[in-house]
Amino acid sequence: MSAGLGAVGSGSWLKEFEQCKELAQEVVQLIQERNLKYPEGGQDASRMTASARRKIGTLGTLIEKLVRALDAPECATLSESEKNRRRDLLYELRNRREQMQHSIKRSAGAAGRNSLFEGASGSGSKPHVTKETDATAELETSGLLGLQQQIMSSQDQELEQMEKAIGHTKHVAIAINGELDLQARLLEDLEEDVDVSHTRIKAVTLRVKQVLRSSNTMRFGCIIFVLIVALVASLLILLKVYRLFGL
Repeated sequence: MSAGLGAVGSGSWLKEFEQCKELAQEVVQLIQERNLKYPEGGQDASRMTASARRKIGTLGTLIEKLVRALDAPECATLSESEKNRRRDLLYELRNRREQMQHSIKRSAGAAGRNSLFEGASGSGSKPHVTKETDATAELETSGLLGLQQQIMSSQDQELEQMEKAIGHTKHVAIAINGELDLQARLLEDLEEDVDVSHTRIKAVTLRVKQVLRSSNTMRFGCIIFVLIVALVASLLILLKVYRLFGL
């Protein structure tokens, strides 16, 4: 059956649609045969799955071709109600195609694919199964392995970047620690200088007190000396007066 994109007239539209229905039925039978013959998967199951997916892709192309044909000049003679009826037929066929795609994802033949998502957590423990995503649903076993390797490579790169970041952080921490040690030593030296300066200030203060005390003692001694001299002078004067008057 041709999957070309040539023009589809109103007379050949229904014929093309019937061919699409037959292709859809072939895909359904192929999936059922695979599930019955190879429920546990394997190379033969993978080949049948790949064939079913190719047919589903071809079916999608033909459906889109018929959708565009309804708006083409070749179908201008059709009434609007007839166009809507045919659009409904295509809508149902699209839904059937989507169901076939989901059937491939959920079929029993996916047991081999699921093993790629299982990770044993130890002997005697239940394995952890990761759900299949939209990114993996359309891939075959080889594609899953390639995607898994790509993800692992990406994770390795992220780990290398994290390792570099941790190493840089370690170097920064070491530099900060060295700076803190230097500041601590500077503070210790400053404390020692302060203690020495304090000791010197105390010594100078004591010396000043001693000097002031000595100055006060000398001043007091001078006063006593002056008083003694004055007393002696007074006595001499009294003695002269006594001799003068013959007392």
